[in-house]
Amino acid sequence: MAALIFLAIGLLCILIGRILLIRAAFGISVWWGLGIFLPFGPLLFRLNYPDLAPLSKTFRLIALPCILAYFVLRPASLSGSHFDQFFKHKEVPSGPANHYGLEKVSKKVAAPSLDERRAINATEMERLIEWSQALRLKKRDLLHSDVQGNIAYNAEAADYNAALAKATAEKNAISPEKK
Repeated sequence: MAALIFLAIGLLCILIGRILLIRAAFGISVWWGLGIFLPFGPLLFRLNYPDLAPLSKTFRLIALPCILAYFVLRPASLSGSHFDQFFKHKEVPSGPANHYGLEKVSKKVAAPSLDERRAINATEMERLIEWSQALRLKKRDLLHSDVQGNIAYNAEAADYNAALAKATAEKNAISPEKK
């Protein structure tokens, strides 16, 4: 409720200050009075005649803390956003003392055992066999005149060949050597 009172006081001060400025401008001439309603009109009037509207300046300066008080004190139901979260402090965990702030702290993950690597490689090889069969079917059904289809097939075939090379290298690395 206090926030709305401050808002009303601030808006009232702004309105009174503007009325006083318009009255002072029309006191000089009709053209200055109409010029107040143009962009930068109030600024130009205040620069040319700083002594004619001191009370207007006082009301505008009183309005500023009232409007700021509204934003600080307004209830969350009126805000409609998370602007009030700006004033609430949230603890942020600090990084380790021996690292820079932007570096990630890497956790050491235990490497899989030889049997686990063999099982992973076997499932990867099964997946690659299914992929190879699917590629054969796509190639069979692909027309030579289908340019976009051929481009997509060639890209997928390149991905398949890269995955097959990686899986084959892993298989050769973990398989026991034959004498």
